[in-house]
Amino acid sequence: MKKSTFLVFIAYIWTKTLLGLTFYPLMTIRQVTRRPVLIPTIFSPIMGLIAFFAFGRIGAFLINVYELKREAIALILSTVLLSILLWQALLIYLLISFLTGLRKK
Repeated sequence: MKKSTFLVFIAYIWTKTLLGLTFYPLMTIRQVTRRPVLIPTIFSPIMGLIAFFAFGRIGAFLINVYELKREAIALILSTVLLSILLWQALLIYLLISFLTGLRKK
């Protein structure tokens, strides 16, 4: 298999799994526990959060914002932060519950 074909395949599987985690987390976590090679996709929100903070610091360095715009940006960023953290907590909870369920079998 060519390297470019393999990268396209990996991008497809990663995107498909992320969309599943977004819209159908319970079913997708069940599928991921059946194929343990996909477990790193569950931690994609943490990777996104790291990128979120890096872009935020770069943006803060490049752009000076004052007054109302600053408060609006802070509100949007804090909302995104909380939603990503809660989504990651849900995914980890589902993963742990499925893994403990598999052990009890």
